[in-house]
Amino acid sequence: MARKTRIKLVSDAFYHVVSRTAHGAFLMDGAVKRRMLDILHAAAVFSGVAVGTYMLMDNHFHLVVHVPDAGGPVPEAEVLRRVEALYGADFARRLARRLDGLRRDGRDGDAEAALDRFRRRMRDISEFVKTFKQRVSQWYNSEYGHEGTLWAGRFKGTLVEDGAYLAACMRYIHNNPVSAGMVERGVDYPWGAPGAALRGDARAREGLRHLARAFAGCADKGGFSRGAVDVPVGRDLRFSNGLVMGSARFVEAHAARWLPPNAGRRWRPVHVWGSIYASHGQRSAPAQAPEGAPAGNGRSAAMAG
Repeated sequence: MARKTRIKLVSDAFYHVVSRTAHGAFLMDGAVKRRMLDILHAAAVFSGVAVGTYMLMDNHFHLVVHVPDAGGPVPEAEVLRRVEALYGADFARRLARRLDGLRRDGRDGDAEAALDRFRRRMRDISEFVKTFKQRVSQWYNSEYGHEGTLWAGRFKGTLVEDGAYLAACMRYIHNNPVSAGMVERGVDYPWGAPGAALRGDARAREGLRHLARAFAGCADKGGFSRGAVDVPVGRDLRFSNGLVMGSARFVEAHAARWLPPNAGRRWRPVHVWGSIYASHGQRSAPAQAPEGAPAGNGRSAAMAG
């Protein structure tokens, strides 16, 4: 089966990332989730992305990830700092000595090529998730003697418009353990950003502050009320199976760029706020769009697959 298109912007984009364990196995207990969080934040530092929020469940995880503006090439000192965050101080020192040796030998081009191998993995949503999942798999297989694949294929990554759509996605993620009957309130669950922030985790607090700053910027530009944004209880495919989620203008500006030339009638966005793939046949939606969300006009929030 051909891979579904991945909608991926170069920079300054928010993504809802979902990935599940192979066969839905419940492999993630407290010890595993604790280690996953350390790897998650190290991978984020290496990749130069911001994890706004997260929810680690027993057989899958949700993330909201912001890939910031790319800017110019990552400076060498910053590359080494990020390498140290992911691979450790010894690895970073060896890399620095190797770069110095190449330059002493007059091989400046080889030194830059060595740096570029790391730079190419930065500021990219696919490379970030790949790094995170691979590092988790390596640790888990070593720690538990596990053999074979840990994850069920590729991750799902939905490009999400900021503002009301991002707020709805965040609230859906935070409601996961409540919908699963594990806790009464999202903040009672220790392996999600709200619960971790409440318990003093500085990394979770900074991620939520990052989202708060994004929401504040959206409110300044046109306004929406986060309190008015609501999401359905339980699993909702709009939040995990779509390619793009946002207003008509946002979807048409981005999804259409990835359509094959012969898409024809296959390009059938559903007239639903924050919709899903039309092929799922789902038509559920909030009774009305949240305050400040653009009204639907037949071009909604996902691409038919």
